[in-house]
Amino acid sequence: MWNSILSVFLVAHVLAGIVAAFIAFPLAALSTKGTALHRWSGLTFVGCFFFICIGGYLLEFENLTGTVVDVFGLELNISPYREDGGVDVLAVVNTAMVNTMAFYLAVSGWRVWARARAADRGVFPKFDSIIAVLEIVAGLLFAVTLWHAVDQSDSQGLSGELSGTLEFGHLIIIAATVYVMIDAGHDLYIGVSRRPPRAWWIIHARKMITAEMGLAAAFPYRCVPFGTTGGILMLVAMTIVLVFGVAIARRFAKQAESTPTIA
Repeated sequence: MWNSILSVFLVAHVLAGIVAAFIAFPLAALSTKGTALHRWSGLTFVGCFFFICIGGYLLEFENLTGTVVDVFGLELNISPYREDGGVDVLAVVNTAMVNTMAFYLAVSGWRVWARARAADRGVFPKFDSIIAVLEIVAGLLFAVTLWHAVDQSDSQGLSGELSGTLEFGHLIIIAATVYVMIDAGHDLYIGVSRRPPRAWWIIHARKMITAEMGLAAAFPYRCVPFGTTGGILMLVAMTIVLVFGVAIARRFAKQAESTPTIA
């Protein structure tokens, strides 16, 4: 019974990732801001993230047992194993924290407009501050577990294969953690100080673009053996999304300038 449930969630996890990355995000990005298409595609993007992350959490929980998930007759072994054959618990926790951080970016980015309208009335929901704190905790756990994994790979003589150099691996961890701390910290500051920032659309675009970057990187991460090739493909996928996102954000900026009444 449990394997059947996992199979369903794994399929939903994959399908939701495909819909979010290749349909919902492009539609939301290319449609005119404020239109029904933009709103519904954005809602679909966030809804897909819900299934992506819930499925991810269930799979990470199952990974702790080191079992194999059967999907339509295909036995998929997705547990990260150590050299001694045991399950790498830190790797499981790290992946779960990546799920959490990406989910937060999508949800908080989607809620930007609701927060802007509430701020105009002097209302700052506690929900946003609470999830910002949870995001900060997730970011710290992500940094600690991945830092340990990079150091461990270096001690086994694998750092050149996995990340090029130990220093480069640490640099990526620091950059990702700093971004999470600034993003969630800024959201928390808004709620605590009750001082809404200007240009909410910038926050909205930044969060959604970075959420899509993480989603794009997940495809080579899961489909290509983690090594030099996988790492390069992840960087390429993220760069493509970043360039595309910046171009769309510039178009949104022009829309905001021509429509000053939009927050």
